Amino acid sequence: MSIRCVTTLLFCCLTVTLHAESSLMTNLQHRLDEILANGNVVLNTNTAQKEKELKYSRPDTHAPAHLMGAHLHSPSERMIEYKYMNMSMTGLFEGETQLTNMEVLNNYPSTMVVPERMSMEMHMLHYMAGLTDDITVYIMPMWLSNTMEMTPYMDNGMGMKMPMPTQTRQNSGFGDLPFGALWRLRSDDDQSTELIMNIGFSAPTGDIDGKTTSPMNPMMQIEYPYPMRLGAGTWMARPGITWNKYNEDSSVGLQLQTNIALGKSDAGYAPSDIYRLNGWYSKLFSEDRTWAYTLRMEGVWASDFQGQDPQLEMMQMGDPPMTIAQMNPAANGAFKGGQFINFGYGVIKSLKDGSRLNFELAHPVHQDFRGLQMGTDWTISASWSKSY
Repeated sequence: MSIRCVTTLLFCCLTVTLHAESSLMTNLQHRLDEILANGNVVLNTNTAQKEKELKYSRPDTHAPAHLMGAHLHSPSERMIEYKYMNMSMTGLFEGETQLTNMEVLNNYPSTMVVPERMSMEMHMLHYMAGLTDDITVYIMPMWLSNTMEMTPYMDNGMGMKMPMPTQTRQNSGFGDLPFGALWRLRSDDDQSTELIMNIGFSAPTGDIDGKTTSPMNPMMQIEYPYPMRLGAGTWMARPGITWNKYNEDSSVGLQLQTNIALGKSDAGYAPSDIYRLNGWYSKLFSEDRTWAYTLRMEGVWASDFQGQDPQLEMMQMGDPPMTIAQMNPAANGAFKGGQFINFGYGVIKSLKDGSRLNFELAHPVHQDFRGLQMGTDWTISASWSKSY
């Protein structure tokens, strides 16, 4: 075999070998690129998930204590929360003006009972469960305790009404049952925003037929006036929508929450439809990022009642005979509704075990009532919650 043939043969073998090696290296490079790409996707997904979990563990990413329905949970996550609320009310208002007892008696001559003070306490057990990444269901049974102090007046026979000793009435029991689902309509990771819809309802489990001793006649049992009752007496729709934006050390939110009667109660009336618009700001203020303060503004519009309870509007007593609604403004179904503005401020604390404390105190900034109604002094909201 000539040298040329040998050289040619060796060159061909080397060429084939180099070509095979080149193809192998190319395939290996393509496979390595795929592995790295998939690894980056997994890494980015895990990083995003960890960032999301870290974000929701911050105290400032939850709404103020007075609100609910502003956050979701992952499919494997549950949350249990105890929530306490107490609203304190004092005096009677007409429009924007607070009236003295004498002004109430003079302006409304049929009045024989003047509500002085009232407190409405609520103990709520809130349970949430994530079904999917974008849907969380909830239910919130509650126990109510309503207390009212009132002063009855008696005609002295000379055209003057004399005050009698102040009396106290109390009514407690299970209230209505809110339940529903939160649905994340949109989430923008680049802008750190989300839009959540609340598809909620309230079942009429609270008692509206309870009776108490008449302040004018201890031998007579009468139904509680409307503010003292434990429920709405009818199914309520509670649709709402919440927008959240999360920053590095703070968050802001807007929420429209409604409470709309779907019919009338067995007593023949439907309570006020209520529309609440809330805006809030929350910011971390501790170096360990476990404390946040909250500021909230709320606008509320409440409609009139639809219909009235005949037990309060038709039952007559006294001389001359008057209905309970005529004698006690709190029992008058025509004195309902108004527009209100409230301001709340509070703190949120994340604890080492992963639970969260949330507290808020709110005061009225503006109150405009339709008819004689008790004015709000303050509202306290507090909660403890833990996800697992």
